[in-house]
Amino acid sequence: MSNKRAAEFRAGFVALVGRPNVGKSTLLNGILGEKIAIATPRPQTTRNRIVGVRNLPAAQLVLVDTPGLHRPKGRGRSKLNTYMVGEALAALQEVDAICAIVELPTPAELKRGYKIDVATSYVIDELKAVGKPAVLAVNKVDLVGSKGLMLPMLETLQKAHDWQAIVPISAKTGDGVDRLTGELAKMLPVGERLFPEEMLTDRAERWLGAEFVREQVFLLTRQEVPYSVAVSIDTWEERAAKKDVMIQATVHVDKEAHKRIIVGEGGRMIREIGTRARQEISNLLAVPVHLKLFVRVDEGWTDNARQLRELGYGEE
Repeated sequence: MSNKRAAEFRAGFVALVGRPNVGKSTLLNGILGEKIAIATPRPQTTRNRIVGVRNLPAAQLVLVDTPGLHRPKGRGRSKLNTYMVGEALAALQEVDAICAIVELPTPAELKRGYKIDVATSYVIDELKAVGKPAVLAVNKVDLVGSKGLMLPMLETLQKAHDWQAIVPISAKTGDGVDRLTGELAKMLPVGERLFPEEMLTDRAERWLGAEFVREQVFLLTRQEVPYSVAVSIDTWEERAAKKDVMIQATVHVDKEAHKRIIVGEGGRMIREIGTRARQEISNLLAVPVHLKLFVRVDEGWTDNARQLRELGYGEE
């Protein structure tokens, strides 16, 4: 690399932030070209910060996926919820730049006139407070037939904050994502790579495996059940001779009733969760995976500081 090119190389951390369920994790996976973050239609699927590394010809983007940023709600919020909000707010303080993500309303809503909702206003207020350079990604443009419908919304958002750029995207289809990636790279400081070029994420494979199990619980169960579930890996054995991986994991639930739902009649639900999760983990590792799941009741774990730490939702 010439001295001129080396001087122009940029590297830094960019937080992906937004209110719950706007597509942050889907966008992270799309930019990386590989799935490391779980994504479901349910809000608050992401609980921890996840780092993903994207290498460009003249930049290294270190993307930090965060839990949905929302205003904490009174005394009734659990310690888990407090932890999740804290993860998102801490990321804003620690990164070099920010990619805020908002969701495009339906065409019918756009025709009625766009107004910034309370949840999005909260996110923008937090961005103003930290004062970091920020790009705004307007997600789910694939759901709007006429792009002209977006113009009043884009004008309103432009006035709400001093954005470096506003980029309409579809995290699902990839539309606009390359342009967004370029805009994010412009905000990074000049400097050398922060991580090895071959590195994809800072998370261990066994942590990702636990997340893939939890993802299937979110997708296959309803109501409050997913929000009271955590997953821990008990054993992880890589068998070199057989070129496969043996995994045993525990699904922790808050109530006996939740255990019955997750196990299902005759064990059908837990088998389906295991089958789907095993395939996801196998895709990640590119080897056959054998997965055995157990379900355990840990009543009140979402409000127990010790159990939260043990399950990865708290300071060490």
